[in-house]
Amino acid sequence: MPVELTREIIEKAFDEVGRLAAERGIVVEIAVYGGSCLILASDIRTASGDVDAVFLVEAKATREIADQVAVRLGLPQEWINEGVKRMAPPPGDPQPNLILAGEYPRTTNSIVGLRVHLPPPAYMLAMKILANRLVADIEKVESDLKDAVALMKVTKMTTEQQLVDLLKECYPNLPGIAVPTVYPRIRVKIETLLDEYRRTENEPHPTWHAGTGPAVRP
Repeated sequence: MPVELTREIIEKAFDEVGRLAAERGIVVEIAVYGGSCLILASDIRTASGDVDAVFLVEAKATREIADQVAVRLGLPQEWINEGVKRMAPPPGDPQPNLILAGEYPRTTNSIVGLRVHLPPPAYMLAMKILANRLVADIEKVESDLKDAVALMKVTKMTTEQQLVDLLKECYPNLPGIAVPTVYPRIRVKIETLLDEYRRTENEPHPTWHAGTGPAVRP
């Protein structure tokens, strides 16, 4: 049965990563994306199947420590993985504007062993627009749609032009973005998001309690 990673479980795992890293005399740093970012930064999500991350420094040690944490806490071996690297960011595109969100372990007077960074909501929105799920994976397709609409409400990017401009800013080298005619799949996705946004516009807007700012690094 797949494990549902809540904020409590994720931060407990991060505490353990921080402790083990501090015991080695190192500080590891990661950038967290996907559902886990939304859990840590907002009330958009309450659980995720894994932690999508990029290991910013000490990548080999981070992987080793993460494997130890999986054993200690009974988590899947790939509870944290770097599958998101192909999207955050692809080679040649601007770096996301990462913002420090937490240091671990969280216990008083502990030596910091892990620093967690999050992208701003605008960058997460760009990633969600480009998410390319299998049509058969209805649950994940619907989840991506809800996440993207929630991020539109957070960022107040609610027009087609704003969304296209955001994609050009974050992914200027992506075919179908840096040219006047947006690739049909992306245009359909944007139209679907706009329709869903209009349908849910009067529903309560989510809260983003982590850092905000430009989508990409200045």
